Amino acid sequence: MWKKLLWVALFLPPLLGSAQKSATIIQGQVLVKLRPAATPQNFMVEFATHSRSGGGVWVEKSLSKRGNIHLLRFDTVSVDPDMLIVELRKDNNVEYAQWDWEVETRSQPNDPNVADQWGIFTIQADKAWDLTTGGVTGRGDTIVVAILDSGFDVLHEDLRPNIWTNRGEIPGDGIDNDKNGYIDDYQGWNFVANAPDHIPETHGQSVAGIIGARGNNGRGVTGINWQIKLMLFETRMVSDIIAAYEYIIDQRDRYNKTSGREGALVVATNASFGVNRIFCSDQPMWGQMYDRMGEVGILTAAGAANNPWDIDAVGDMPTTCSSPYLMTVLNTDNYDQKYLGSAFGRQSIDMGAPGQNSYTTQPFGRYGTFNGNSAAAPHLAGAIALLYGLPRYSLADAALTKPGETALAVRKALMEGVDPVEGLTDFTATGGRLNVFRAAQLLQNQFPADAPTEGGERLNIFPNPARDEVFIEVEGQESSDCEITIFNILGQPIQYLYCPPGIRRQRLVTADWAPGTYFAMLNRGGKVAATKFMIQQRNQP
Repeated sequence: MWKKLLWVALFLPPLLGSAQKSATIIQGQVLVKLRPAATPQNFMVEFATHSRSGGGVWVEKSLSKRGNIHLLRFDTVSVDPDMLIVELRKDNNVEYAQWDWEVETRSQPNDPNVADQWGIFTIQADKAWDLTTGGVTGRGDTIVVAILDSGFDVLHEDLRPNIWTNRGEIPGDGIDNDKNGYIDDYQGWNFVANAPDHIPETHGQSVAGIIGARGNNGRGVTGINWQIKLMLFETRMVSDIIAAYEYIIDQRDRYNKTSGREGALVVATNASFGVNRIFCSDQPMWGQMYDRMGEVGILTAAGAANNPWDIDAVGDMPTTCSSPYLMTVLNTDNYDQKYLGSAFGRQSIDMGAPGQNSYTTQPFGRYGTFNGNSAAAPHLAGAIALLYGLPRYSLADAALTKPGETALAVRKALMEGVDPVEGLTDFTATGGRLNVFRAAQLLQNQFPADAPTEGGERLNIFPNPARDEVFIEVEGQESSDCEITIFNILGQPIQYLYCPPGIRRQRLVTADWAPGTYFAMLNRGGKVAATKFMIQQRNQP
C-alpha cells in the first residue's frame, strides 16, 4: 500500500512546491526510542563510529527508562538534520525516531475577551472544540450560516475573515453574474435598501459575533465557530424574510445538486426576530418556508419573544410554527434559569440557551454586552453549524446526499443532548438547556468515523482543506506505537510524527506550508492506513 500510494503521488502533477517543516520543531534535537536490548551508551558508540564518522550527535538525557526513549542533541552546523533522521530510522537498534516539538495548549482560543463569554462555556463549546472548531465538514465543504437581521459591519476585525462571499458573483461590475436575480450580491443582500451594501447596526452585529466571530486570532472574542462563513441579509418585513429565505434555499439547492461546484452549504439560519401574539397559522407563507429550507438541509434557530408570557396560549411568530426544521429557544441567564423577561411554551419552545449579558461584537471594531432571546438564538444557530464541522466523512456526505434527513439527525442530537435543568421543566419541551458537546457526542455515535483499513487502522485529518493547522486523529490498536509520515505531492517525505500509545490526536502546524495536496501514511507494526488533505491559499475566503 505504501508503494502504491507513493507511485500515485509521484505521478500526480505538482502544484505549488513542497512544504517546509513547521517552525515549532526544536532545532538540534531529536527523540529516539531504542529497542529493548539496546542501551543508549552502546548505541551511541556504534552509531557515531559507523554512521556519523566521529561525532556531532550525543545523548542529552534519557526521557523514559521503561520505554527506552532518549533525547539526542546534534550540531546543526556539521550535521544535516534530514540525513540524520534517515540514518536513525535505518538503524537496527532504533524503533522510532522523531523530531522534538514545542507543544501548545489545545483548542482554547487566544482571544483576549473569551473569559467574558460565559454562554460558550455553559453550553460546553470549549469541550466541543476538542472535536472541531468549525468551518468545514469532514469532506472539506465550507459551512455557512445565514443571518437575517438589521445590519452588519462587514469590516469589523473579528468578523471580516468569516463573511461569506458569493463565488458566482464579481463584486462591483453591475452584472448579475450568477443569474440569481441580484446584481453584485457578493456578501449577501440588503433587502431593506434593495442593494448589496450592508449597514452597520448593533443588533445584527452582535448576533453574528456569537455565531462566528473569528476565533484564535488574538482579537476580541470568539464565535462558537472559530472559522465559518456568515451569509448576511438585512430584513425588516415578512416579505423581506420570505425573499431572503428563497435566496438561501437557492444557494443550498445549487450546492446539493452540483456537489459543491455552485451555491453554498448553508446549514442553519438565525431568526432573532419575530412578531408577538400571532400564530403560525396567521402567516402560512412565512411558516411554510421552514419546511422548504429543511428539505434542502437547513435548520433554523429562532428565539422566543422578550415578554414573560406563554406563547402556546397567546401566539408568537415564528416560534409557534410546527416545522421539524425549526428549533426554538428561550433566554437563560448565568444562573442557568429562564430570564424573567423571556416568553416560554412547553409545546413551542424546545430548550433554553444562554442569552442575557452575552459578550460579543459591535459595529466599528467595538465589543459589548447583548441581551434577550436575540442572544439566545445565535447560540443555537452556532451549535448547529459546529456539529456539521465534526470530522466525519459519513456526516458530510449525508449532508449532500440526504440533506433533509441529516438536518433532522442534527436536530435530534441537539434535542437529546440538552442538560436537564429543573427550572426549565415547565417552560420548554425538553426541560433542558443547550449543550453542544453532548450533542456532538451523540451525533458522532450516529455517524461513525470512516471504515477502518485492513488491520483495523484508521487515519482522519481535519479540517480538510486547511490553512494554518490540521488535527490528525488515529484509531486502531491504541496500546501500541505508530508513526505517521507526511508526503508532498511529489511523494517526498516532509514530516514525521510519532504516535505514543494512547494518544489519538495530534496537532500539526501548517502555517508555512505551500498550498497543495499532501498525503499522510500511518504505520503501526506493518499495518498501514493513508489519506490525503489539502492546504489552501492563505488569501482565499
